[in-house]
Amino acid sequence: MNEVEWYAVAPPCSHEEFLAAVRVYARDAVTHHSLSVAVSDLEWSVSTRAKRRAGVLRYRDDTPLEIRLAWRLFENQGWHAVASTVRHELAHAHLVAEHGDASHGPRFQRLADRLNTATHCQRFTPPEWWVVCTDCEHRLPRYRESRLVRNPGEYACGRCGGRLTVHTAD
Repeated sequence: MNEVEWYAVAPPCSHEEFLAAVRVYARDAVTHHSLSVAVSDLEWSVSTRAKRRAGVLRYRDDTPLEIRLAWRLFENQGWHAVASTVRHELAHAHLVAEHGDASHGPRFQRLADRLNTATHCQRFTPPEWWVVCTDCEHRLPRYRESRLVRNPGEYACGRCGGRLTVHTAD
């Protein structure tokens, strides 16, 4: 059993149970990796709306304030994906506090490697639409009925300049 599994929770559980496990895991991850993050000073919350972003760090004046995690990530990919996202957001919190840097730049990439977490998340919710180039077949996932989805003829492919069409995701 690896360290992540000690903290594992699984659906169905309440947001409160989920966040309790997340806080305990985060506190131990901070200690284990010597991060300068006060887990108890952070607000932890769940987003039931997020479809593309697994987690987000909110901060002000180089002070980490909140980490919000996507409930759909937990439902669709489970605890291991959440634990990786927690480490990812803790890396941001550490770098914001230490260097005022919230980017995914070289410093973040080195820390993400040390924390064994990805620099960007995999898709965890299927898109509602795919915008597809008729020439190069490049596909863009879309989660909202944006102007591009409603009027693809007003736009051209950013890769080849080709015509775009919209397909409902199945």
